[in-house]
Amino acid sequence: MIIEPLKAFVEKADEDVVRLNVADRGLVAAIKTLGFVATLEPGIFTLRVADDAEKAKVFEDLRSLGVPFSNGKEWCPAEVFEYLRDLNLLSGTFVRVSWTGSGAYRLVDV
Repeated sequence: MIIEPLKAFVEKADEDVVRLNVADRGLVAAIKTLGFVATLEPGIFTLRVADDAEKAKVFEDLRSLGVPFSNGKEWCPAEVFEYLRDLNLLSGTFVRVSWTGSGAYRLVDV
């Protein structure tokens, strides 16, 4: 079985910064047009948001690029997406990524 790395995923979004892990260089230009900036860590991009409404707009833009939202503990990006959806700042489904082992993951429409 071949496990391909994710092209990108939302790694963190529980405070005023949305953090992306981007493996596909083809997505970098689109990510930067949304206002994300590269960090010193290779493949990591961040964007500061002022409030939940701005975060919802960023999530909507990332969803349209096909970027999944990571699952995990304590306000993971997938939970933040669901919270924003509960506030009616977002609607519709998104893709949640969960890791099942080293380098192995599962994508689910939520």
